[in-house]
Amino acid sequence: MVVKQRSLNELRQEKEFGYKHPSVQKKKINVDPQHIINLVKENPNDMELGKKVRGYLIELGIYG
Repeated sequence: MVVKQRSLNELRQEKEFGYKHPSVQKKKINVDPQHIINLVKENPNDMELGKKVRGYLIELGIYG
């Protein structure tokens, strides 16, 4: 049996050819919005606020 050589355009039209997006499972996280608001009020400096928010996210296990 002879297999036909396909052109690049023919390969592009097939469903099994090309990139397949990997499935990613997303987990739900409970973030306390009031805690974030308090951090914003306590830290007017954006750099300090960023450190505090990053620390909070690390506490929750989201980041780092």
